[in-house]
Amino acid sequence: MKALMYTAPKTLELTKVPMPVPGEGEVLLKVMACAICGSDVHGWHGTNGRRTPPVVMGHELSARVEELGAGCAGLGVGDYVAVQPCLSCFECAVCKAGKTNICQDRRVMGVFSNNGGMQEYVVLPAKHCFPLPDGTDYRAGALAEPFAVSYSAVKKGGDLRGKNVLIVGGGTIGLMALLAAKLQEPRAVVLSDLSQARLAIAADLGADATINPAEGGFDEKLAAAFGGSKADVTVEAVGASATVNQAVSATAPGGTCIWIGNDKQMIDVNMQYIVTQEISVRGTYMFTHAEFGEAVALLPGLDLRVFIGNEVGLGEAADAFGKIAGDPDNNLKCIIDFAKQEGMSDV
Repeated sequence: MKALMYTAPKTLELTKVPMPVPGEGEVLLKVMACAICGSDVHGWHGTNGRRTPPVVMGHELSARVEELGAGCAGLGVGDYVAVQPCLSCFECAVCKAGKTNICQDRRVMGVFSNNGGMQEYVVLPAKHCFPLPDGTDYRAGALAEPFAVSYSAVKKGGDLRGKNVLIVGGGTIGLMALLAAKLQEPRAVVLSDLSQARLAIAADLGADATINPAEGGFDEKLAAAFGGSKADVTVEAVGASATVNQAVSATAPGGTCIWIGNDKQMIDVNMQYIVTQEISVRGTYMFTHAEFGEAVALLPGLDLRVFIGNEVGLGEAADAFGKIAGDPDNNLKCIIDFAKQEGMSDV
């Protein structure tokens, strides 16, 4: 079968690799779609240290069940599934408390040296395969993973009904956080970003207001959108000092600021404001195993087509990385659609 192998910075090679065989409790999956994450592009650049060549990247994928190993229940050959890519031990105290996303023995598909979904077939434990709801397109199924990231972050803000919510950052995760927040019927949701293209998408997705901080008057515009108040809940979806401080300062006294951005390891932050205004700061990483299932169940009520800027076959995917890196505003998600090269595994 064919796999897209990351072998060196800015180098992806279409390679032939052995077909995997499912063991007990495992399933053989034919990958149907794999989305290229921004972190994959950073890994392709070789700048973040989170992709160790040689490795097959890809952690946002949907697939079709091809073969069941012994002891697999709840799945059938031909089922379409969304793949939960965070492989936790399910045995430690953290996992037993339901926080599988911070298991210290976890592995994530396509990260570091763990092979992921940019190949024709994968083998995974059956418990990591969540059947797609009836009528869900397999390409939307590949976006279950980023939506689950945003869903988990917004969930940490508690009940949002009647509250003011600010999203800082209009990339895929920030925009999906907007969708997740809107599901709870808040008073208003505002999204802030420097990109006019992404602000336009936010408006189309139902943002009550959008703000470009580079244009000035951020505080006044935010107060106008929130009826003179600050945000009850803020979601920071970038991970840099400027945006973190924007998010913190825009949070109302006693409010909650959720940090989902993961760009910079170290940041400067106005700790005095956090302390004196009793701001609750919550870090959020990926999603729990249960939250992934909750996110998949919500897919039928979401229109995720706006996120798919391009669809390519596996043989075209290497070139797509450079295009995404050169024009991120207009390439929220590129989907590797494996239906575009049926029969490639025979080559």
